[in-house]
Amino acid sequence: MIEKTHALVLAGGSGTRFWPVSRMNRPKQFLDVLGIGKTLLQATIERVNQLLPLERIWLSANQQHQHLIETQTPHIPPERRLYEPLQRNTAPSILYAVEVIARQFPEALMWILPADHFIPDQEEFLRLIESIINNCDFSEAIFTIGIRPSHPHTGYGYIQFIPKPTLCKPVKTFTEKPSKELAELFIQSGDFLWNSGMFLARAAVLKEAFSQFAPDLYEIFSDMDLSDPSSLLKAFQQAPAISFDYAIMEKYPTVMVIEGNFRWWDLGGWNAIHEVSPHDQWGNSSYAQVRTQSVKECLFFSDNPKKIIVAEGLSGYLIIDTADALLILPRSQEQSIRDWVQRLRTEGNSEYL
Repeated sequence: MIEKTHALVLAGGSGTRFWPVSRMNRPKQFLDVLGIGKTLLQATIERVNQLLPLERIWLSANQQHQHLIETQTPHIPPERRLYEPLQRNTAPSILYAVEVIARQFPEALMWILPADHFIPDQEEFLRLIESIINNCDFSEAIFTIGIRPSHPHTGYGYIQFIPKPTLCKPVKTFTEKPSKELAELFIQSGDFLWNSGMFLARAAVLKEAFSQFAPDLYEIFSDMDLSDPSSLLKAFQQAPAISFDYAIMEKYPTVMVIEGNFRWWDLGGWNAIHEVSPHDQWGNSSYAQVRTQSVKECLFFSDNPKKIIVAEGLSGYLIIDTADALLILPRSQEQSIRDWVQRLRTEGNSEYL
């Protein structure tokens, strides 16, 4: 099946929780937030390209980021770049791509993955993907990859599976971002995994799943004329903003999960950057020139390498500096970044967004 596998990299997110570095015209997937010399999108494509040729790697992105896509991924064939006229979450994005790919490659197996994951154990990850493609039965099932939880993370979704001595285990329940107390119970039970947001399924199976469990959405895109930009715009205008998890995965009866025993992070916000970064002896991580005293468990980030940051008496803070904005926030309050972004928008300060 590897020769029929097509990868779809989802690069349409807004990256709000990475404000003020991530902006509407340059969201996080187009940034080198890890300081590795490549953006998150470029790192993802490089990873996928170790398993699949470039002509079978597809990108899903927002139309307003076309220049960024062309600049950062010039090696991806133009016909493999799918631009959406409006942001409508992952279900419409995936269904649009399914329609495009299935009409050209009816027997395609689709490997769907976000552009903002950090996977340092790339060889182990790719071996697992190859094993799934070669050994799993794709006649009816949709497959997802789960990660064994290392701590009760409240920012991830959880997948409960039915224990079986097989590579692929039936999924019992999905839970989105539980409380810390519930996440602790999940870990203690031993039959819960973090939801990685990666999926594998035949394009035909995905089309059938949409037709059964999201029929209104399916009808919108099945009638679309792919050669007509106005038809594409009309489809996205009519489509509800809904995630693939809510629209399909939580309803589809034959979902299987495979546990991934590799290091993985969903880089959803600044705390994730802090988790994956090297720390000093006081637990601080830094992407800036920093001088500290009595500071611990903080993340420092500046997009100006010549600026020096001096801090004293801080514990567990995010200090994120850009040319026109400075964020200082307790790490425990990271989720409120979205609220601040909305507040700036409401106040008419869109030039900072």
